[in-house]
This record gives sequence, structure tokens and C-alpha cells, in this order.
Amino acid sequence: MAEKVIRNNESLAPFFSERMSFIRGLDPMGMQNTSDATFSLLLPGLNNVTNRIRYYSFYCWLLDMYSKRNGSTDPEEQKKFIRRAEYTIALASYYLEDEYSGIPGSLFATIEIEQKGLTSHNLQEATFNPDGTTRGRYWTYPTGAFGQYYFGSLRSIGIIIEKEKFPGIYIRINKRKDITVSGEELAEAFDTNISPEAKELFLTVIDKGTVTKKELKSLLPDFNLSQVPKETEELKLLIKLLIQKDYPLRIEEEPVTYRRQTIKHLLQYLNSKHYNKFNDRIFIYYCYDTKGKYEDKDDECLLGWYYYQFNEFWHYANTSLLNGTLAYLLDKAGPQWMPVHQLVEEITSAVLKLFKDEGIIANDNDSLQTVLQKVSGHSEYDYFKRTSDLKQVEKVANAFLLIFTIYNNNKSELIKLKKFAEDNEIAKEGEGTGYFITQFASKKELTIHKFIYDYLRINVIYRHQYVAFRKIRGGNQSTQKFIIEDLHIRYLGNFEATYTGPRVGNLINFLRDLNVLTPEFQLTNEGLELLNTLIK
Repeated sequence: MAEKVIRNNESLAPFFSERMSFIRGLDPMGMQNTSDATFSLLLPGLNNVTNRIRYYSFYCWLLDMYSKRNGSTDPEEQKKFIRRAEYTIALASYYLEDEYSGIPGSLFATIEIEQKGLTSHNLQEATFNPDGTTRGRYWTYPTGAFGQYYFGSLRSIGIIIEKEKFPGIYIRINKRKDITVSGEELAEAFDTNISPEAKELFLTVIDKGTVTKKELKSLLPDFNLSQVPKETEELKLLIKLLIQKDYPLRIEEEPVTYRRQTIKHLLQYLNSKHYNKFNDRIFIYYCYDTKGKYEDKDDECLLGWYYYQFNEFWHYANTSLLNGTLAYLLDKAGPQWMPVHQLVEEITSAVLKLFKDEGIIANDNDSLQTVLQKVSGHSEYDYFKRTSDLKQVEKVANAFLLIFTIYNNNKSELIKLKKFAEDNEIAKEGEGTGYFITQFASKKELTIHKFIYDYLRINVIYRHQYVAFRKIRGGNQSTQKFIIEDLHIRYLGNFEATYTGPRVGNLINFLRDLNVLTPEFQLTNEGLELLNTLIK
């Protein structure tokens, strides 16, 4: 039988004998799921890719108009209606005098206007190919930004649902006594803030499928979705939407309000500080540093954000170990094979040499416990910065020091963190507290050489291989960064460690759009009134 020759970085899928292709993939250590689950618990109804709150009321209004003006239960009809409406907004936003970031499709619209010089636009041609597909058109996802980015959040926050008897048809939620803010109320409030002329023009443009530059300008400022009109019912409802219970459509004896509590703590924090530049990680670090406490008392919401950042440091450190190991493999062996044992031994020895140079250990037989004592008092932020700046063995060494520091600075809180995660069902496979409680504590008497060697081999190399194989699941694409055969390893690619996005940045954008925060992140008078409401 002729042998199959593997070329161009192809491999055979384990147990399936199918030819594989390698893709970049995400989360190569399989440790980000806990972070994702945590920020989803704490800020439901938001996501990391939408930063304009007025789209929430706009989509309620748009679906309301669809049901009244068209009403077809054919998903293709509603899809066409939504995609044309979104693209019209993107085109009109180009002519705004102010900054208009965060508008889905604005890049595509800018290219159509600036590079192609179009002053009249065919909405059908821009949103669909002749065969009805959407690749290469405005927004590849079939139901546009609404389906890909917004629907999940709008459904979670209780203002839009999929019609039960007609899959693929979306409707806004009617007013109900048990719902603080409904999709119907938001639709009415949005409608009040647009003139009859702009409303009719917008709907006419969607129907006819063409729009001119003059018409686009006439839609403004009514259809400016980067700002919510001040002192309006729409603005008040959107604020109420954010601070109502997390899941309005659920029947709960004790409603969960983590989103409301997060907003309260964020506003309290900003009101006590002065920033010209601010990012979401500053607030998260504050929650981490206070160990989930407010005024020296445990706070469930802050504890959640503490747990989130704990796992951010954890998965960043582990992904950095993989990154540094792979960079070393590429430098030493290039595309050739290298014995796994040799790779791990060389990196371990090099890491220990760095530890000796820094006075962390005297010799390779020092215990892990000795190292923990040596780095006691150090900050996670210092090792995080060093890990992010360095390469290869230096990155590996500092990633280990980051892990040791995470343990040192949080060991008294591990049980509390683990309980919070288990109570809220957010602890996913590979999360940090479980490892520290069940495995790490029992390894303190090992020599530092054995600990690092075993960790690199089992918890980094073979863990990544396990995660990559798990992701294949019968498919023909692999996220493997290396191939192992006969205890030899060969480099395929690498992956930089990154944080996840905790949604706080988008929450801040929402609060700025709602005139709760100034562009300089200070509380407005309306923001101070909201804070007073939240702390009562």
C-alpha cells in the first residue's frame, strides 16, 4: 500500500484518518470560558461588540414598524427589511458632524461613499449578492448586526423575542405589569423622537431599496444612533432598562441584579476619582485589589469581578507559558522535530538559571515552598507587565512567577472564590481556584525543578494538545500549535496571550450616550441623581 505523504503543514486527525487543516483558533489553553461566564453573569444584556445603547430602542421600533408595515412571516422578508435599515443608518451616519464610531457597517459605507464616490445607493445590491447570499456585501451574517451582535443581548434583557410559531421572525415584547421596561415602550419612545417626515422617508427608502445623499442627510439628526436625545422618555427608559433586574422575563423569588450593582459600584468608583483617560481594566483592577469588599465588607457583585480578574491573571499566565515555550521551540528547532523531554528540560534549566540570577533560588533542589516565600510581597501587576513585555524563556519564567504571586496574594480567599463560582455555576474546566486548592497546595514540597518540568509537560504542552483535540470534534480543522509523534514535537504556530473583554467598556459607552457620564468619565448631574437612586 502506498504511504500517504503529509505536505504543507497537514496532519491526520487522530482516530479519524481525515486530512486536517490548521487554523489560528482562540483560547489555546481552554481557560477563558470561566472569564466569559463570569462577565456574562455580572453584565447580562450587554456584549463586547456593541457600544451604542440607542440601537436597543431602534430595533424595538424597527421590528414594530415591520409588523405594522409589512407583517410577513417569511424570515427572508424580515431579513431584507432589517439589513436595508441597518445599512441606511450606516450610510446616513457618514454625514454626521460629530464622531460616529460604534455604528455597524460604517466602514463598508465609508468605502462606498469615499472610494467609489457614490451619491446614490442601491440597498439591495449593497446588502445581498444576486444569488441571495451576503458574503462580500454589507455584513456577511445573514440577519445583519441585529442577528450577530444585538439579538442575544436584546433577548436577555427582555425587550425582543423570536416569534414562537414562526422561527426566524423577531418581535418586540409587549407591555406587561411584571416588566419594568418593555420593547413596546422603547419603540413608542423612539418613535416620539423622530419627526413624521424622517420616519416616512426612512421606511420609504427601505421599501424602494434606493437612497440618495440628499435623503440620507434628511434622516439626520433623527436617526443618529450615536446619541440619545437628552431629557426624553427614550433616555429615561434606557436607563431604567439597565438598572432593572437582570432577567426581566424570568419569574424569580429573589431577582438577580448584578448589572444594577455593577453600575452602582462603577459610578461610585468614578465619582471618587478623576480620569482624563479611562479603560475598563482600571475598574476591574480596583475590584481585584479590594478582594471583593466595599467598605471592608464582602460584596457579592465586587466578589464576582474579583473572581473574574483572578481568572484573567490565571489564563494569561498559562497562555504565556505556552507562547514562550513555542517561541523557544521555533528558535531552537525551526520546522524540525525535537524530543519533548529535551525541550522541556532545556526550558526548565533556563528558567531556573534566571531564578538563580535574580536570587529567587540557590539551586535546582530548592522547594516550591521556598520560591513562594521568596516572591512573597510581590505584585501580580509587576509580573504581568514583565510577562507581556518579554519573549521565550524570560516570558516563561515571569509567567511562573505570576502564577506563584496569584497564589500568594489570594490563598486566604480561594475557598470564598470557589464557593462564589460554584454557587453561580460559572466555574468552567481549567479555572484557577480549583487547581490551587486541589493540586498546587500538595506540590509545595517538590523541588522547583520537578514542579516546573512537570507543569510545562503536563499542564502546558499536553493540556494544549488535549484542548486542541477536543475542539476538533469530528471536523477537519485543528487549532494545534504543534504536532507530537513518538515523543517528538514540531512547531506549527503560536498564540499571544490576551485578556478577555469584560463588557465594562461598553457599559461605560452606554452611560456616556445616556448623559450619565461626561466624555471625561465624570458624573453629570443626571449621573449623580442616578447614583443616589442606586445607593438608596
